[in-house]
Amino acid sequence: MIFLKQNLGIQRAARLRLHKTISTAFVLLAISLSSHAADILDDSQSPKKQFNVRFEWEKKENLSSLSKDEFFLLKAHIPDVEVRLDTSSHIGKKARIYLALPRQIDGFNGSQGFSLAWKTTGIFASGTTSPGNRALIFDGLIGSSLLTEFFTFTLKLDANRLTGKLRYAPIYEIELF
Repeated sequence: MIFLKQNLGIQRAARLRLHKTISTAFVLLAISLSSHAADILDDSQSPKKQFNVRFEWEKKENLSSLSKDEFFLLKAHIPDVEVRLDTSSHIGKKARIYLALPRQIDGFNGSQGFSLAWKTTGIFASGTTSPGNRALIFDGLIGSSLLTEFFTFTLKLDANRLTGKLRYAPIYEIELF
């Protein structure tokens, strides 16, 4: 009987230690994840938000040799898009800024067959992303309250996945390090 009580006491103590260890691990994981979470930058000072985009077929020659995906590929260029990001609360801090697209694009079915590429003229890097993903556009010290850049966007998409008027807005995320 004494052996059974001692054994139960040891099991309870072991369970308690295991519970505390797991709880501590979850707390540390939550702190770690929250410290690396990205904040969304305000781009409301950017002058133009809506564009009438004219699509054209990506491939125009040798149509008989194209795959189905290539055959229905549309592209559009959106030049000279001025983006102004409010970084006033991050001046003097090291940061990474990302351009992200929402997982779901209004007027487009799914996330496959949609890509956004861009070239820039100054402090931001050129790149490419797709729905639900992001790409690094800045890595360095925030030196002013407003970061301004001109983008030339190239949008490519599968015409088979269009479901209506296409609407999306890039999201600009910042992570401090």
